[in-house]
Amino acid sequence: MISVHSISEMLESSRHFSDTILPTPAENLALDEALLYQINEQNSAGCLRIWEVDQYAVVLGSSNQVAANVNQAACRQDRIPVLRRCTGGGTVLLGPGCFIFSLFLRITAEQHLAGIEATTQAILNRISATLNRIKPESKVELRGISDLTVQGQKFSGNSQRWLTTTLLHHGTMLYDFDLDRIPRYLTSPEREPEYRSQRDHLDFVTNYPLSQAELTRAFIETWHARSAEPELPLERVKQLVTEKYATEKWNLRR
Repeated sequence: MISVHSISEMLESSRHFSDTILPTPAENLALDEALLYQINEQNSAGCLRIWEVDQYAVVLGSSNQVAANVNQAACRQDRIPVLRRCTGGGTVLLGPGCFIFSLFLRITAEQHLAGIEATTQAILNRISATLNRIKPESKVELRGISDLTVQGQKFSGNSQRWLTTTLLHHGTMLYDFDLDRIPRYLTSPEREPEYRSQRDHLDFVTNYPLSQAELTRAFIETWHARSAEPELPLERVKQLVTEKYATEKWNLRR
């Protein structure tokens, strides 16, 4: 059995901070994968990356089916790109008012055995504790496997990808998002947590009442992200965009 102390050690480490945002959603997804490989290969410290995109984009989890999650006709009509990330989880709509965090954590062999569910719970419990200190009147709860909610409504979805000594935890937080856009571009999900109870998107999701600046400060403090930004693997990003994130073979493969 993996001890709680072992997972706690993983979360307590200090790490780099990056707030670099590349021009397109595809490039930002590629940067996360490139950073994951760089940290894993170089055995370097972890990193907290915070970013947001100024254009709307549908982003599928690595194993999601396009036809079961995306209103492709509306996306084509409005020129909304349909992309796929390297982590699991469900399909999301990114855009202005959606705070995105990419947390790169170094893991030992023992911590590796803990698995995705245990580490996801530990990470989200830590975030919930921070938010509940800042805004106790908006009680945040972990529901399902990887959702953060207020009064039963979801404002944050999360997913992970693991390499040998590094994991990437992806999270989104709606704080000032145009919620009406979600049912236009996303269908009802192919899989949903039990607590959703077949609610439609607008009954199920909400914005969390903190600003982007407040969320950024909270995350930097929570994750001890005080070291300077690492050198970014921009050449690898270009390669990943060309060979993967800008291709239908990857984005529409399922």
